[in-house]
Amino acid sequence: MSLVPVMLPETKPYWAAAAAEQLSIQRCQDCGQCYFPPAGVCPHCTSRNVAWEVMSGRATLYSYVISANPWPLWEMPAPMSVATIALEEGPRLLSTVVDCEQSPAMLKIDMSLVATWRKFGDGPKLLCFRPAGENMA
Repeated sequence: MSLVPVMLPETKPYWAAAAAEQLSIQRCQDCGQCYFPPAGVCPHCTSRNVAWEVMSGRATLYSYVISANPWPLWEMPAPMSVATIALEEGPRLLSTVVDCEQSPAMLKIDMSLVATWRKFGDGPKLLCFRPAGENMA
């Protein structure tokens, strides 16, 4: 058994971009706001005039918890962060921070991050974030 994301018609552009290791999310063409998760209607202004855009991949760490238990379904050792990531373009999403010691000493709120992609188990590559620049371990 593995933990494989369910790919829906609404998320197909996201997963196509992810396969190319690009972060693509929706932007409303009327109010200009980016949002995640995908939806056919902008959550900010209810417009249906939305389009997919490749994002910069730059972000900051907004919040996190550290799971002390291994994630065997993802073949992920412990400890592992479950993090709220604030994208440079505005939206926040859940992910994990990789390539960094999983401790409060290294995971600092507002630290600069950059998108990266990892394969966990049998599923597709998933969006993760690693420390950017001087924060790299």
